Amino acid sequence: MTTGGDREVTGVEGRSPARVRNELMAEVVDVLQESTTMRQPTSADLLVTMLSQELGSPVDPLRNESLRPWLLHLVEQCTQIPDGLPCLVRCLGYVEQQSVAVTTLRPLVDEWEAVDFFDGADLLPLRHILREMRSSSTLATLARRASRSRTQELPPWCDTGWTVFLRLAGDNSGAKDLPVSMAFLSLAADHLMEDGQATAAEELRRWLRRQARAWELEDKLAEWQRSGVAQPPPSLVPAYLMIQFEPDGVDPERYYLSHWRQSDAEGWHPVPGETLHLHRDQLPSEVELLIEQTEERWSDLRQPVVLEFILPWELLGEPVEWWHKESDSASPTPLVMDYAVLVRSFERLRKAAWHRPWHNKWRQFKERPADTHSHWNRPGRSHFHLERELKEDEQAVCLVLSEPPGTDSLTGRQEYLAGLRSGIPAMLWHRGDCSDPSFKEAVADIVQDRGLAGLLERTGKWRKEALAMGPEGWDNHVGRHLAILLDDPERRPGPPGPEHRPVKP
Repeated sequence: MTTGGDREVTGVEGRSPARVRNELMAEVVDVLQESTTMRQPTSADLLVTMLSQELGSPVDPLRNESLRPWLLHLVEQCTQIPDGLPCLVRCLGYVEQQSVAVTTLRPLVDEWEAVDFFDGADLLPLRHILREMRSSSTLATLARRASRSRTQELPPWCDTGWTVFLRLAGDNSGAKDLPVSMAFLSLAADHLMEDGQATAAEELRRWLRRQARAWELEDKLAEWQRSGVAQPPPSLVPAYLMIQFEPDGVDPERYYLSHWRQSDAEGWHPVPGETLHLHRDQLPSEVELLIEQTEERWSDLRQPVVLEFILPWELLGEPVEWWHKESDSASPTPLVMDYAVLVRSFERLRKAAWHRPWHNKWRQFKERPADTHSHWNRPGRSHFHLERELKEDEQAVCLVLSEPPGTDSLTGRQEYLAGLRSGIPAMLWHRGDCSDPSFKEAVADIVQDRGLAGLLERTGKWRKEALAMGPEGWDNHVGRHLAILLDDPERRPGPPGPEHRPVKP
């Protein structure tokens, strides 16, 4: 966490630094005192053991003393150790998971770190103003702009301007930059002024000016206010929404739907969302809701958005790019109208033994793209010889399938498996009939340029031609049936997010 370093305690008037910290510790103790874990000696001892291990420092257990004095001592001890207070909440979460106490403590931990960052300054004058800012899309936009796009997502408890401000106070800033939390206050004041709340905006600005003067940051604040108004140019790096369907493992009609959002143009940092346990019939509607929620989060995003569906074998026949948005309207919108949509292999992501050839093929494309080419598999070809040829041909990076995967066909399964084992990062197929002459014509156009660079773009062109025919005619166009798997091993999801309560069929 960034700290005030050698800065002097600020001259911002209000409660004394000691009082600010003591009252905040008392708030933390108030929450802990109501925790079931802390009120039961056995679970309290378990938490103390885990806390001692993670802190690397012994913590005195609760014995015959009163609970509140012991909690005050425990919290005070944690505040004296780097990462001590977050560690306390983390360990409580091990025992209680996402309890009311844990979710209540998270913003209090952020507040402690914010107070520490501002050298004990009284932040209370900001709270009543910032708590009234509740638009999630506006807050995400302001946080992203204040951090120069370093903050891509906010944790769930950051649901007001106050909690966002506290969270950003712990973010690192470049040596030449205005602290992110102060930049956020400047943008928040501008937003309030535009919203007609001039009095609240001036209160924020007055506090901000005093803080900048105390830290001798007036020049940086003025520079930010001049430059921060202008939006940075839109990034050409796409944002990704990755949607994964994992088989239940017991009920063949149920799946775990996980997703990750990635909009950081500077690096690959996918943010997991909740995991849903769903019946197969519910997948399209839940994906529609997920996309709508993501669009709300990304309302200010100016990057193109790519949808990636991580599909197991049995769902490869699903025309996911033709699933709908706005399905409750008179004219639903196919996803392919608004997004580049591609498929990825669930099995390959899970099987590390296939990753070395996968990385090798991908590197071949990245380092020598002009030397790469596609491989057309002929109907009736032995899957053994297909796999052998693909492994021997280092430049083969795209496989055109002779049968659609995801069916009961043994040949289709073996052909697809040969591509995965060989590390082929791209595959193309017709979801109905790979022998269709129009499919062969389309694929010949898609793979005519060497390398993978044009695959998704050219596939999109054929899909747009189908779209242009409208719902009454697109089923007769090959673009309606084109599927593309494009698997980048360097762009993988992280662990799935917490499991949501099961959704009843």
